Amino acid sequence: MNLKTKTLIKNLSLVFAVIGLLFTGQVALAASSTNYQIQEDFVGGGGLIQSNSNNYKSNESIGDVGVGNSSSSSYQTNSGYTTTSDPALTFLVNTSSINFGTLSTSAATTATSTFSVIDYTSYGYVVQIYGNPPSNGSYTLANMSSATTSSTGTEQFGINLKSNSSPSSFGADPSGGLGIASSGYDAANNFKYNSGDTIASAPKSSAQTNFTISYLVNASIVTRAGSYSGTQTIICTGTY
Repeated sequence: MNLKTKTLIKNLSLVFAVIGLLFTGQVALAASSTNYQIQEDFVGGGGLIQSNSNNYKSNESIGDVGVGNSSSSSYQTNSGYTTTSDPALTFLVNTSSINFGTLSTSAATTATSTFSVIDYTSYGYVVQIYGNPPSNGSYTLANMSSATTSSTGTEQFGINLKSNSSPSSFGADPSGGLGIASSGYDAANNFKYNSGDTIASAPKSSAQTNFTISYLVNASIVTRAGSYSGTQTIICTGTY
């Protein structure tokens, strides 16, 4: 049985907040002559923000000690002369199809697929999954509407995003960034599937997080014989 996973990036909403800052006091004029001018200069070890002509442009990082990302549970800032303010969301589905082989009423069948997300300068992202369980003509495997364990001999189709030890050792926990599995899909050996559910998220900008979707299928004595197939769509949306 082939279960194909397609990628789709959609509904990426970018909302920028403009914050007004009010300063009081003396403002120094830019150093200039009749031919040259230096913007935002100061006396010190460095601090030339931008120097350019029609053909050249440069940025200076001398004295730029407050670089990198600083954050709390609610806010974050990216600092440095070379830090871009442009938001970016990268989403990769690394597995195009999976095959469960032959289903059995005496043992669970499992499979895995992977995807990765990189998120920069946003409040995070959510990952949703859409599509029906595998079907054979008009007959569709029963989905696990709430998180539960594998039950041999009971028709079940479910997933999680964890490293599992039952019904076998398979899958992996999210790794490499701030991304986490969502509630219902975050408990080892418990599986669930509802089309449209959020299966993963990150609360703020994050380095690459690698996710593994663990699939579980059980068949019962009344499960229709034949070949099953299905398609799922995974949508990653930035939250701003």
